[in-house]
Amino acid sequence: MNFAFLPDLLALALLIVILLLLRHRHPQERTNLWLLGLFITLVEAVAHTFYAHDGLPQRTLHVVVMDCYLLAGMVFVWASGGYPISASARLWYLTLNALPLLALTTLYGLHLNTGAAYFPCIAAGLVIGVASSLYLRRSWQLAALHFFGWMAMGYLIHMADYREAVYWSLCCVYATATFNFQRRLPRGSTGRLAIVTGFTIWSLNLLLHPWIVTYRSYADTASHIWNMQKSLISIGMILVMLEEQISSNEWLALHDELTGLPNRRLFADRLQSAIERCERTRSRMALLIVDLNGFKKINDTMGHQAGDQVLREVSSNLKKGIRASDTLARLGGDEFIIVATDAEHDESMEHFVNSVRHAVERPVIVEGKSMIMTASLGVAIYPDDAHDSVRLLRVADQRMYATKHRPGMVPSKGVTGLTASVGDTAVIAIASGQRSAAPFIAETG
Repeated sequence: MNFAFLPDLLALALLIVILLLLRHRHPQERTNLWLLGLFITLVEAVAHTFYAHDGLPQRTLHVVVMDCYLLAGMVFVWASGGYPISASARLWYLTLNALPLLALTTLYGLHLNTGAAYFPCIAAGLVIGVASSLYLRRSWQLAALHFFGWMAMGYLIHMADYREAVYWSLCCVYATATFNFQRRLPRGSTGRLAIVTGFTIWSLNLLLHPWIVTYRSYADTASHIWNMQKSLISIGMILVMLEEQISSNEWLALHDELTGLPNRRLFADRLQSAIERCERTRSRMALLIVDLNGFKKINDTMGHQAGDQVLREVSSNLKKGIRASDTLARLGGDEFIIVATDAEHDESMEHFVNSVRHAVERPVIVEGKSMIMTASLGVAIYPDDAHDSVRLLRVADQRMYATKHRPGMVPSKGVTGLTASVGDTAVIAIASGQRSAAPFIAETG
């Protein structure tokens, strides 16, 4: 038994335990795949500790080590993503291409170094690689890479360079994982840097291994580098998970978890920024509060799950009904708020309020039933109604409640009323009129 590997083995085991603990916060497929790949790597490391100091390793141990190299690499390729195809097609693609490679590593582990044993695997791998690339991935470029990769291995086998051929195939697998991780992980992430660096070292180790084994004086240094990248990758995965947790916490601190809209805290910052921009450009801005009518009844009769679905549907419709330059937020409960820029003309404000009204009134499907929501709206204009965010919000809120609690609405100049019936739901739509010096109030509901 080679006790020199034990410290690195224990370090890898400890890092896997840490990943298991973090997994509870990240119950996603990628984390499970990372753990599976690292566990296979741990099995390889355990088998490696039983290698003889000199001479060829035992066949059983060699097969375990070689197959673990390949299986771990294929799992990491799966975890790295980068496949614009369905999960089932991706599974088929990786499985089919792994089979001839697994046959190669097994033959090499058994020390069957004869071309007659390897060439059928080469031929099968070439056909499968090209066919799966064209049929499952729809990519001629990928088919060409498979073709030239297997032809290179066939040439090495023809030259009786069995070790070079097998380790070249492993290098290609880990290089693929490196490329995918480099593309898929967030830019600027420390964890991404560690993972990509680790897999780059791993790929180079596999590529250079046939040359290193012929120079025994470098064997100890090479073995330490060989084990270093495993710990580096494990640390990188832990860092990525922690970075994602921090990013998620920061997002939740500024957004409503149910709808994904900005919450009161983020909206206050954006409203202040919009006011400052209006001060610089001497322009007008509108603040619109949207309060859903009858929402409490939905919660009481259909349950809070149905109420949550209504809020998600309405927020989605509102996002589609406003411009990209406007800000939509959820203040809490059934109340939404919108900051609309470019309120220079009353006609544009009328169009804006009508867009919001139509967005709220779009039918939503809740528990298989079509439902039309209505809402009361209160609008305040900066700087006509107020010069700061607190007073602006107060004016809009007061107008919304004044509208909501009025027993009936008498249309003012330019305002028309319309009552319609859709199914069992009565819908009252009040089109907004032009704003004069009087308070601007609009309602649907």
